[in-house]
Amino acid sequence: MSRNRIEFIKELSNQLSYIMKPNEVKELVDYYDEMILDLMEEGLSEEEAVSRLDSPEKIKESIKGTPLEINLPISKKFSPYLMALLILGFPLWGSLLLALALIILSIYIVIWCVPLTTGTIGFAGLVGGLVGTVFSPLALMDGFHIGITQFGLGLLLFGIGMLATLFTVSISKKVIVKSQNLTNHLKNQLLFKRSEKR
Repeated sequence: MSRNRIEFIKELSNQLSYIMKPNEVKELVDYYDEMILDLMEEGLSEEEAVSRLDSPEKIKESIKGTPLEINLPISKKFSPYLMALLILGFPLWGSLLLALALIILSIYIVIWCVPLTTGTIGFAGLVGGLVGTVFSPLALMDGFHIGITQFGLGLLLFGIGMLATLFTVSISKKVIVKSQNLTNHLKNQLLFKRSEKR
């Protein structure tokens, strides 16, 4: 059964309205409408362009209970002027893209500076305190007070290292959550802009 574009769009909207939200229906219908127009630009008639697509019933069945994935054998035209513009404008948009990437990287570095710093202090304190405490008896040969001082400083360093390590573990959990939230936010912004362009 041959349909024109309007009939196809109306029937597709009607079929999808039972299984999808209105905004999702509109997005999918607009997508198929754009595909039909692209095929018509390639020289096909309206009925031929519609016949290239699955029927509204098949489209409805294909997306029931599954993520929306649309695979159509449609070749998009890419203007050579656009390619030339992208190449000529690369010094501008390339540097802006690099700057944006470095800004995002610097945000992650700043976020992780605190646990990295406290982790380094914790490691140094634990190792230094352990070494100082274990080898303090050797310092007794230089004097009793020197050995006791080294033993005390070793315990102090070990305690500071332990506290710094515990703080690092605690703050790292929060930093991981912050990093995940930032990553998800950036990902959502990127996907949202891409869906808007469609």
